[in-house]
Amino acid sequence: RTRVISMPAAVAALAASFASTHTPRPRSYRVPGATARVSRCRASADASSASAAASTSCSKELTAAKAMVLSSVAGTERGLRCDDDRRVAVERAISTLERLNPTQRTAASPLQDGSWEVVYSTAPAPSNGALGPFRGVAFQDIDMKTGTYLNRLELPYDVIGASLRARWECMGNDDSLWRVEFDDVTVSFFGNKLFSKTFADVERVWDVTFLDRDTRVVRAARTLQGLRKEQARGRVANAGEEDDCVFVMTRVT
Repeated sequence: RTRVISMPAAVAALAASFASTHTPRPRSYRVPGATARVSRCRASADASSASAAASTSCSKELTAAKAMVLSSVAGTERGLRCDDDRRVAVERAISTLERLNPTQRTAASPLQDGSWEVVYSTAPAPSNGALGPFRGVAFQDIDMKTGTYLNRLELPYDVIGASLRARWECMGNDDSLWRVEFDDVTVSFFGNKLFSKTFADVERVWDVTFLDRDTRVVRAARTLQGLRKEQARGRVANAGEEDDCVFVMTRVT
């Protein structure tokens, strides 16, 4: 017998067969400017990655330089026991750190504010932590609001101590220099004042060559010419000399 297929059924069967063997692919629509935006985004991401990598590299270099300075001064009793060869090595480490200074306009930076412990210095007594035969720890307390600072020498049990009060101001348009004027110095014994001396027209020049949140390096001299005298770097400064001296300090508060 001949099977009769209705026209609608035949059309449906043909359509189903075509659909099963010719499934169309979805059309791709390109948004105008999308390729350019993707390229820009990729370029921006690459630049950000490069910047982050550079920042990480600088941060690691800075951390290593600070660690090298602290390592080089270890065992020198803050510079009091340091032969010439060791002093040259310390100066080299300090110079490397100074080249990595991350702070612009250090002279006016609020980062200076606070109390700093002197961990190394080539300065004469008592700024180097010595007072006659006694050995202690020197501190610098900086007040950026009042333009003053206090040098303190502390010894165990307050047997003897000394403090120097001074005022400072930024020198002209220079980004790192202070002109410092001494006011007075006081020596105490078991916390009681022994004597004090007032200064008249005694000035120094300070150069804040490195500054961040926890480390500070200052070079000081009687005059700007003495401060810039490169051959004096790394030597012990004697009272009254033009040679510059250096202070390496870490933050206390």
